[in-house]
Amino acid sequence: MKADSRARARQSMLRGRPAVRRFALATTALSGFASLAVAQEPATSAQAGGQAAAAQVEEVKVTSRLREEKAQDVPLPVSVVGGKTADREHIERLQDFAQKAPSFTYFVGNPRGSGVAIRGTSGAFQSTDGAESAVGFIVDNVFFTHTGFQWADYVDLQSLEIARGPQGTLLGKNTTAGAVVIHTQLPSFARGATLETSYGNRNRFIEKLNVTGPIIDDQLAYRVTFFLDKSDGFIHDKVTGAGLLDNDRWGVRAQLLYVGDNFTDRFIFERLRSDEYNNYSAFNGDSIPFFANGAANPNQFSKLIATRLGKTALNINDPYSPYLTRLGKLDQRTHGASNEINIQIGANTLTSVTAWRNFILHPRNSLGAGTTVGNELEVSSGAFDTYANQFSQEIRLASPKDETLSWQVGLYGLRENVWSLRHDDYGSDAAQWFSNNIDTDPGLLNGVVWHGDGKMSTTSFAAFGQATWRIDEQWALTAGLRDTYEIKTGSNVAWISGANPAYNYAAVLALVKKAKGLTTFDTGFNEKANNSLSGLFNPSYRVNENFLVYSSVSRGEKSGGVNTTAQPVGTTGTYQPVIIKPEVTWDYELGAKTSWFDNKLVLNANLYWQDTYNFQTQLTDDSLRDGSGNPIVNSYLGNIGHVRFRGVEFDGRWQSPIERLAFTFSGALTEARYIDHPKGPRPVDWGYDGAPTSVNLSGTKALGVSPLTFNVGATYEHPIGAVFADAGLPDQIFAYTYVNASWKDTTPFSNPYSIYKLEQRPYTLVNLGIGLRTEDDKYNLFFWAKNLFDERYKTSMTIALSTPNYYTFGDPRWFGGTLRVKLY
Repeated sequence: MKADSRARARQSMLRGRPAVRRFALATTALSGFASLAVAQEPATSAQAGGQAAAAQVEEVKVTSRLREEKAQDVPLPVSVVGGKTADREHIERLQDFAQKAPSFTYFVGNPRGSGVAIRGTSGAFQSTDGAESAVGFIVDNVFFTHTGFQWADYVDLQSLEIARGPQGTLLGKNTTAGAVVIHTQLPSFARGATLETSYGNRNRFIEKLNVTGPIIDDQLAYRVTFFLDKSDGFIHDKVTGAGLLDNDRWGVRAQLLYVGDNFTDRFIFERLRSDEYNNYSAFNGDSIPFFANGAANPNQFSKLIATRLGKTALNINDPYSPYLTRLGKLDQRTHGASNEINIQIGANTLTSVTAWRNFILHPRNSLGAGTTVGNELEVSSGAFDTYANQFSQEIRLASPKDETLSWQVGLYGLRENVWSLRHDDYGSDAAQWFSNNIDTDPGLLNGVVWHGDGKMSTTSFAAFGQATWRIDEQWALTAGLRDTYEIKTGSNVAWISGANPAYNYAAVLALVKKAKGLTTFDTGFNEKANNSLSGLFNPSYRVNENFLVYSSVSRGEKSGGVNTTAQPVGTTGTYQPVIIKPEVTWDYELGAKTSWFDNKLVLNANLYWQDTYNFQTQLTDDSLRDGSGNPIVNSYLGNIGHVRFRGVEFDGRWQSPIERLAFTFSGALTEARYIDHPKGPRPVDWGYDGAPTSVNLSGTKALGVSPLTFNVGATYEHPIGAVFADAGLPDQIFAYTYVNASWKDTTPFSNPYSIYKLEQRPYTLVNLGIGLRTEDDKYNLFFWAKNLFDERYKTSMTIALSTPNYYTFGDPRWFGGTLRVKLY
């Protein structure tokens, strides 16, 4: 009987059926989501032949409500990308998934300055270590807090779900904008090994190895996954020769899965490492020539470099030819371990998830970046050595899914510690540059380092529950509630090191303050506690088997952030806020999921209205002046009174009349607008004497949000085995191709009150692939291109007063070939 029980559990695990997968693969802190699938689930060898002649797009079953169900049956929106699509289209990083789903963006900067945005709201890429993202990030049932944990490649993907709207009544932590939910492949009791090797332009090598099998038949299985990704950069520094924006990362993931009588235990260990030149912002011409009042700007970079340093600006109009000094890579390391236990207690399931995660970043920025953006200068650099540790424990008890009233209750605990160690390093040109005097002794600041150490901790406890009442065959009601109690602590202390004893320390300190408004201080220990409620009310009505309509009202709350870079304000003796207010969102949804023509056409759409109060974002403090009388702009984490997000989202698929040809599509119309933001940052060109220190941005649209996006994709597969019969190759060889186009409307980046308009005009990213594979997928050879037409688009743009203007690049064109072989 025990052997039969283990065998049934093992088969259930491999198939992803509810008996084990319902609690071993339960996904995220979602309130219950699903949508149309845009990809296939990975098939077993036995299924491959049948799928070869089947449609190329099918529904991926999702587990967002902690039970496996069809995407079309869940009455809230989420987009899904399956593992087979990810393998076929080389989708491995979060920015790749952004081209497959509506209302989803991943800003790529560096490991602590990147992050996810949903519906135009995030807070993840503020480069603020003490701020949680408005978008939850969950991998294999573990919620990760720090944005650095999103810096990863997913080469053993089972599925990725992108949920929209507040989360928190099912598991994990509470969020206000949505969640990204990732499942990786489980260990298998069937032996298997896959080796994949790729080579592409700019000397790009990608190696992947995935090995799985039993240790003890029907009881204990393992899986080990390894990847390596290296390439040259596409911009080369003229001083060091370094290839900027390169690839140099690797990772290993090891798993054990034990299946016993009504019991499973899954253990995961992971190590990720990157060592890349990924912190380059390109310069884009001289600083602004005129202020908004028409007066000439006397502090243009090209003028200042001559008067302050007696040098000439070097090619500041060519972003592909930087002159950076003392340039180094950003050393990033992530370690993690988790253990998930599931116990069947009668008809119910008890789940325990224990996890630890560690993120370390050591940036080595150039002294010719930041203040002077290249030009073979040694002025200053700013960098953050970052350490993040989190420990979490979750316990859930869930009823069977196929009951009139199904439910789940749970407890969640989190302890997080973050150290954000800022250091501003000054070089041989710093003293003359910041004193605005070419006669200043260059040794005054050379070798000086300003340190600003920020610390924060979070202790979080939560109780949550959610239930679905199936009133009859048509009406259903889902409702959930979460109560979270959190204690936040934070402190900031600053000091100076490296000062030459031959100089007066007071003079060194005064010049550092004149340079960037930095001084020595200690904010002391700060602590705040907060209790918050999250909830969901979600009725749905099934008109018929092909038509589901739903609505929802939900409330989400994100804990208050800690300003790990808080500094004194002017000369008042006060500080920028160390701990800021929690962020609260009310979200309203109305949607429909439909299928037509015997499920050949699937079309889903939803409307949403989202009001976010005390929106957490970067604010600016310009209360100090530099040596030229210009405002010193320091950013800090703060709250905006009210921001509104609203829009329309849709997605769908169409199985065309042409056999094996299928299409997917999705899109979003998005408006993000400040409703209550009376003291917004003024434009840089308002830096003239007598200009207001802030502007009223209430009623204006938020920056960095594209109002319209659209994605469309197609796949086609055809058997061509007979063509190669005389060559002795297998009878069943399939040729396949895919194409995906992602279009984004104009994205604004400049303050609406500025006389200088910065925007990224509409652009389209096209990915294309073509390949051959055997019926059993033992051999697969394909060629691929990302950003086929080499669109040079910008993900951020900034104008400056006394430095060159600058922006960040999107990914350029990558192309190559891949051979994937199943070794056994």
